[in-house]
Amino acid sequence: MHKFLIVLYLFSSAAYSQIGIGTVTPHPDVILDVNGALRVRNYSEGKDSAAKDSLVVFDGRGVLQRISTKKLLSNIDKSLVKAKLTTNQSISVASYITIVFNSKDFDLKNEFNTATGVFSAKDSGIYRVSAQIRTAGLSAGDLGLAVYKSDSGGSNLKKIAEERFLNFSVLGINVSPPTRSVSTLVELSAGEEISFKLYTLVGLSLAGSSSGFDSFCAIEQVH
Repeated sequence: MHKFLIVLYLFSSAAYSQIGIGTVTPHPDVILDVNGALRVRNYSEGKDSAAKDSLVVFDGRGVLQRISTKKLLSNIDKSLVKAKLTTNQSISVASYITIVFNSKDFDLKNEFNTATGVFSAKDSGIYRVSAQIRTAGLSAGDLGLAVYKSDSGGSNLKKIAEERFLNFSVLGINVSPPTRSVSTLVELSAGEEISFKLYTLVGLSLAGSSSGFDSFCAIEQVH
């Protein structure tokens, strides 16, 4: 009986290009408007490669839409930060000192603090972290750039990557590069922090510029 009623309903609606099931509006603005749960009892299993092509999603009105996987991934709200040092920063003789990148080129989710040089993740995920520093003047000594991970507020501080080696000069000429760079992947939980620290045994100055090509950092959520 139920099947007969559904067939009768469909035939009675055949004169219209739109059909509503369980709707108040007699002529919806889409081909098929279902007000209620939809069950599909039999369906074909798609190949793993199908998701690389496109997916079916609901829009804000509940209308099914086909969207390419590439476009879907590009619209996911992920972290993307690039910060830089715009003025020279003096570093005193000490151990690991936090580098305060004081300006941002972009920060999609407002997670990087230019007053402290600390990135705080809003969402859990895997992040690609990289940085470069250039010294304004270089003398012999031990110099390193490190990435640190910590809980919110800086507790449980842990070094996760570093480039560090001695600088040498020959007859008063520096033969070591004035830069240090570091890059790594790290898994972060929401609220965990990333900071960049410089290791030095001699007082020096980090080079800053308005374009930011001397000293900068970048953080990207990749998953």
